Amino acid sequence: MITNMDVTVYNRKYDETTHFDTWSRTVLHGVHVYVDHKAAVSDNGLNSAEVYKIRIPADIPEADQYLPPEEYACCGGFGNWTIQNGDQIVLGECCQEIEKPADLKKLFQRHCKVTSWSDNRFGTLPHWRVGGE
Repeated sequence: MITNMDVTVYNRKYDETTHFDTWSRTVLHGVHVYVDHKAAVSDNGLNSAEVYKIRIPADIPEADQYLPPEEYACCGGFGNWTIQNGDQIVLGECCQEIEKPADLKKLFQRHCKVTSWSDNRFGTLPHWRVGGE
């Protein structure tokens, strides 16, 4: 798989003591990102959006720190990462800690919200596939 950049994944986890979501940051090195610019004409005029297609090879250096979402929810913490709907992905390496996704709007880096994902770590090209907007 041809890779073209690093990404930063912000994983959401519910904190039982504060009753708020906390966000942990993990930089993934060597992934493939494609951004498709969609446009549609409607009664309200021209609507446009960016659709993100991200493929994370299963052999990246951080692959051994991956936990499925169910395990991450109960046992994940510092040094672990997962992919789940609602997580945020920043294109490039980002060192900003966040308290809520709106904090990413202050940055001048492109980012997306994970809207779909699948674990494709089988076959000749094992990877995680992520869709976002």
